[in-house]
Amino acid sequence: MSETEKKVQSGVMKAAGILVIANFLSSALGFVRDIIISSVFNLGADTDAYSAAFTIPDTIYTILVGGGLSAAFIPVFSSYIAEKKEEDGYKMASTILNLVAIFAALLCIIGEIFTPQLLPLCVDFSGDSWTPEAIQLTVTLTRIMFFQCFFMCLTGICMGILQSYKDFTPPSIGSVLYNITIIGVGVLLLTLGTGIAGFCVGVVTGSIVNLLVQIFPIYKHGFKYMKIIDLDHSGVKQFFSLFGPALIGIAVTQLNLVVNRRFASGLDEGILSNIVYAQRIMQLPINIFAYAIAMSIFPTMVEHHATDQMDEYKKDLSLGIRNVAFIIMPCAAGIISIRVPLIRAVYHQGNFSPENVNILATLLAFYCIGMIGYSVRQVVLQGFYAVKETKTPVMINIFILCLNMLLTMIFVKLWSANGIALAYSIAGLVSVATQTFFLRRRIGSIRGNEIKSSLIKMFISCVAMFTVVTIGWQLFEKLVEPVSKKIQLIELLYLLFLGVGTYVVMALALKMEELKSILVVLKRKFKKS
Repeated sequence: MSETEKKVQSGVMKAAGILVIANFLSSALGFVRDIIISSVFNLGADTDAYSAAFTIPDTIYTILVGGGLSAAFIPVFSSYIAEKKEEDGYKMASTILNLVAIFAALLCIIGEIFTPQLLPLCVDFSGDSWTPEAIQLTVTLTRIMFFQCFFMCLTGICMGILQSYKDFTPPSIGSVLYNITIIGVGVLLLTLGTGIAGFCVGVVTGSIVNLLVQIFPIYKHGFKYMKIIDLDHSGVKQFFSLFGPALIGIAVTQLNLVVNRRFASGLDEGILSNIVYAQRIMQLPINIFAYAIAMSIFPTMVEHHATDQMDEYKKDLSLGIRNVAFIIMPCAAGIISIRVPLIRAVYHQGNFSPENVNILATLLAFYCIGMIGYSVRQVVLQGFYAVKETKTPVMINIFILCLNMLLTMIFVKLWSANGIALAYSIAGLVSVATQTFFLRRRIGSIRGNEIKSSLIKMFISCVAMFTVVTIGWQLFEKLVEPVSKKIQLIELLYLLFLGVGTYVVMALALKMEELKSILVVLKRKFKKS
């Protein structure tokens, strides 16, 4: 590895490390929230209403903040920074920020008025479990959570500014405080008798806290806010040329989850909640690691492309793909192997029954099949956006949406809820394969030999890990019956250490470069400490 590659690796790993820690804390707090809700309210009408109410606001947030805005904003604003044209960058960013504020306010007003008409697009209320009271509760909860859209849209632009400066700390802190606020406000209002609606109020309050955390740090980087809307600005025009296709592409991707939830809402009571919980567990490693690595490497790829350093750009891309796969493949294999002990240790308390443990564990296994696809595609997608190519991902995502809907309609009749999860996983694997194929056509070789070599070693390591963990699980339960929560947690920790240890030993034995690079960065950090 050359010195340049080492510097890029070190910079990316440092940024990714910040995001990984923050995303882990945020996701862990999200699980605490889910555990509290599932324990208090059971997986029934209340939790189904809460999960359904999250659908529209969460979809809007993911499409705008998590996808469209960042995909279009960061390449343009980062280019101004790289070319030392900060003043033009401030004008462009201020215009976009003001337009987003106006649009988000109008979006909230429309959402509040037309909630009863919008919900049936995402939720199938025809099932027997959806009583008039449950439907009305869903409408009320959705209206409460719609307010978060305004604050989250503004947060998205502020985060884009900070990430363009390669400052990932405030966005990371904001995501942690967001979940802490939801739990704190939700539990407080729960004691006052507001029921599950208290957690919806917590969502809105958390989005306000998240925004405040982002606002002040952007000025430390010299950002100058301007009260202007300059639609003739070249940067603004460039933003919208990227934003439209990126928005459609992300929207189509997010609709895959909406399709899952709509089909699930028409099944038995509690299935929708099980689907949502399984999706969140599956998304946990993606959000913690894949998203962190993809976002940390994105500004570097943009910079290398903007300065016509395509070889360095391809090294960034290869590095991102290999690092994501190195972490996500064992996560998927590990979760599948310990799915029952995991669900039992985390969720089995209060009103969460043993039957729900088996249902959720099986769903989770089917979702994890596609985890590697949805993880690596995060990096490949950033590769498209870094070279300002947004139309191709749109076409691919539309195809994947149609495929997911077709497979879901077929599989749900064969395997009910498990068919929904399997269809989603297959769509994810097809998605990353298709995107990689077309990105190679766009930029040429992406250092495929080194990626292929690493993937083979990772697969061998995962097979070994899966075998050892499965045997370890069977032996543990022959010796000790996991009845108490203490024993369940001990079993889970034992299996986690066994799995991680086996994978690391295999990675060392196979001399995997990805592990070496991580150890080098950790060694440098340890010496500095």
